[in-house]
Amino acid sequence: MMYQEYISLLEAFRLSLMAENDHEVNKIVEQVNEAVANLKTGKYRAVALTSQLFDVVSLVGNLMAFNDLKLNAFQSKVWNKLRDATYQRYTKDGNLLNFLPFP
Repeated sequence: MMYQEYISLLEAFRLSLMAENDHEVNKIVEQVNEAVANLKTGKYRAVALTSQLFDVVSLVGNLMAFNDLKLNAFQSKVWNKLRDATYQRYTKDGNLLNFLPFP
């Protein structure tokens, strides 16, 4: 998946959440805003991108598990795509890191 695809998923997820007036949802929106800004400026590449995406996924996962965050059908659809793409990227980056030679 290309950077623009991640940005599009993050922005779609953020837009779907912005209608909510909830403190917990605002945390997600802030985290997504940070990730999108960093992706657009090129501040993060490769493994750092995975870290930014994983921050969003972890936050949403924790809020869903511990704070009873509920997503509507559209939010769930976008969330599932974002989560799955992030885990695939995380697995790929993890495999690459395991094979990097040490200096």
